[in-house]
Amino acid sequence: MKTRFNHLALATCLTISLAFLERAPCFGQGTIYTTRSAFDTAISSVAGTRRDLNFDGPFPPGGTAEGPDIVRYPQPFTISGLTFYGSGALLIRTSADFSRYINNYDSLTPLMVDMNGSATAFGADFASLIGSVHSSFLATVTLDNGNVFTFTAPANPNTTFFGFVTTQPFSRVTFSDGGLIGIGLHEEILDNITAVIVPEPGVSGLFAFGALLLGRRFVRARR
Repeated sequence: MKTRFNHLALATCLTISLAFLERAPCFGQGTIYTTRSAFDTAISSVAGTRRDLNFDGPFPPGGTAEGPDIVRYPQPFTISGLTFYGSGALLIRTSADFSRYINNYDSLTPLMVDMNGSATAFGADFASLIGSVHSSFLATVTLDNGNVFTFTAPANPNTTFFGFVTTQPFSRVTFSDGGLIGIGLHEEILDNITAVIVPEPGVSGLFAFGALLLGRRFVRARR
């Protein structure tokens, strides 16, 4: 009886430890891609569910129209499974070619994108809205797994693609411009997002794994 109890305690501790590790932050490196074609090729072999998001579809609920080309959203709001946060309201704007993008953030008010799960890849088109002020800016992307990437983004109407695939999952991306050009000029824009979300084992699955280990040890003890 004592041996069985010890086996049960061991399996329980192992299961709890695995459940904790599932939620513990991991710190890993990433591979950078500067073209969408190379990024698409890379993620084609990455396990998980691909999510593609642009803002050209129906406006998500909860926004307030500010003229024909701008809808203001209190943050956070969710679209296509991704949740967007900012220090203030976020804007979805319509450009001259009728495509849409998210706007109204900068280095003082960065944009955060929550994956609502674990992700191993993220890519998007970046630009500055105010082309008359500067032709490019230094962008910073920070992941909650410890990775930090910087790259140069152009001014609208030009955009640049920037993407990465990580060896360790992340759940949130924070984007800022790395330098403010003026007070109140929340000029960065983001569009055409692609992310790869990986499935995570549930706690019930971990307990089943622990039970399996317990059963194997019990059979060996009987022998």
